[in-house]
Amino acid sequence: MEFFIGLIFDPGSIHHNKIESFRKRFDSKYQKGEKLQLTLLPPFSIDFQNNEELNSFTEGLSDLLDSHLYGLDQISQIEFNGITFSMGKKGVLALTPKVSPELFYCQESLYSFLKESGARFKKSKNATNPLLPIGRFDYIDLLESAIETAKIEFSSPFVMNGASFVLFEKGPQQWIAKNNLYDFDSRDHFFFVDQLCQNT
Repeated sequence: MEFFIGLIFDPGSIHHNKIESFRKRFDSKYQKGEKLQLTLLPPFSIDFQNNEELNSFTEGLSDLLDSHLYGLDQISQIEFNGITFSMGKKGVLALTPKVSPELFYCQESLYSFLKESGARFKKSKNATNPLLPIGRFDYIDLLESAIETAKIEFSSPFVMNGASFVLFEKGPQQWIAKNNLYDFDSRDHFFFVDQLCQNT
């Protein structure tokens, strides 16, 4: 079975809508209905003998996130301050986040838990380097056009509200949100966004 862990965002923000508009133009996976998500840890494979083992694994991930994040809802405020791209079978364009020490420590703990559980990562290099994919391309000219557009539309840093950490499972056609591992308390989002904007 193949999974990855991602952070999905509050869809009510102007920046979320702006990114979705960009994805509609440049991301082939947008048409498949895949959620906008910050890839916290890249895809990994892990085997289970039965549903009980899978459920225990999922509960372990939830407990770990709860132990790291409870009472630290400001971590859900993610600042994005750049763009990056890579070329493989497909070109991928992504926004780069500013990772807080608390979120980085959480990533490291998750990575260790997964390795101890027998997970096998496809990409071990930079496994804890999170990215927000906003475009995927079969042709280099389309990627170049998207990069130039992204430089204009995302030229200034901005903050988005994280809503939930989610375990995604690979399906026949797309990645499917399988389990919510941790939900942030949204009551203080506006306070934290204001604080971050004042500090940037």
